[in-house]
Amino acid sequence: MNEVNTNHKSKVLTIVITKGPYISESAEMALKTALNAKRKGYEVNVFLFLDGTWISHLTSDKNFNNCGDWLKRVIRKGINVKMCDRCSKARDLTQCTIINGIEIPGTYQFIDLLKKSDKVLTFGG
Repeated sequence: MNEVNTNHKSKVLTIVITKGPYISESAEMALKTALNAKRKGYEVNVFLFLDGTWISHLTSDKNFNNCGDWLKRVIRKGINVKMCDRCSKARDLTQCTIINGIEIPGTYQFIDLLKKSDKVLTFGG
C-alpha cells in the first residue's frame, strides 16, 4: 500500500527572466516552465529583471504569440510574479502601465525570494 506523505513541504522554484519579449524565445520558455512546474506541485515565483520587465507591459491582445498573455496565465494559476523596482523605474513602468497582479518590490525582497528558493532558473542570459 502506498502512503502519501502529507508532511513534506513543496519545493520552491524561482524563475528570473532577464530578456524582454520577442528578442528571443527565452521569456516564453520561462513562462511555460513556470506553468509546468506549478502543475507538478512546485511553489513557483517569477521575477522580471532588467529588460524582462518589458513583458509586464504587454497588456493588450496581439495577433501573434504574446508573452503578455502567457504572463496573465501564470498569474491566474496563482504563481507569484514580481519585478525589479529599479528596472521598472528606469523603463517608466508603473502599476498603472503593467498587467494586474504583479508586485514591484525592492532589491532586498528579491534577495529574500532567492534565499527561500530550492532552485533558481535564469532565462535570458
